[in-house]
Amino acid sequence: MKKLILTLCACTIALIANAQPMGRPMGGYMGGPPPGNFGQSFYELESDSIADARIVDVAGRLDMSEKTFNKMIKLYTRQYEELCRNLQMAVMEYQMRSSGGFGSRGRNNALMQEPVTVVFDTIATKSTYDKICQKYEKRYKRALGNEKFQIWQTLSATKLDNKFYNLLQHVEENTENFF
Repeated sequence: MKKLILTLCACTIALIANAQPMGRPMGGYMGGPPPGNFGQSFYELESDSIADARIVDVAGRLDMSEKTFNKMIKLYTRQYEELCRNLQMAVMEYQMRSSGGFGSRGRNNALMQEPVTVVFDTIATKSTYDKICQKYEKRYKRALGNEKFQIWQTLSATKLDNKFYNLLQHVEENTENFF
C-alpha cells in the first residue's frame, strides 16, 4: 500500500511538472514575465548569446540583410532551446527511472527480487535530436535561399546536429536531479 501511494505521488508530481513550462515556478506570474532572469532555464538564458555569436561569425560570408540576419538569430535561438528542452526531458526521465521512479520496475514491483538496470536511451534521444535539426534546416533554407543555404551547410560552426554529445553533456551538467 505504501509503495502504491508513493507511486501515485510520483505520477502526480511528474504530471504537474510536465504541465508547467520548463524553468518556470508553478502558478506563473500575474503581471507578465518574471523580473530579471528568475525562473528561466539555463538554455533560455544562454540561447540568445550563442545564436548571436554563431550568426555573427557567418554573416559576412553569407552577405545577409539585416532582416535575414535577425530571422537567422531567432531560428538558431529556437533550435537551440528546442534541442536543449528535449535533451533535458530525456535526462530527467532517465534520472527518474534510475532512482526508482514510476515505470522503472514494472507492475509487480513487490514480487521482483532483482533490481532493474536503467540505461539512458541515446539512440531515441539522438533520433529526436536529428529530427529537430532537419526541421530547422528546412527553415534555414527558406530564410537564406538556395545559394546562401549551400554555403551555410558547409560552415560546421553553425551546425548543432554534429554537436549532439557536447550538448547532451552540457544539459546533463545543468539539469538538477530532483528524483
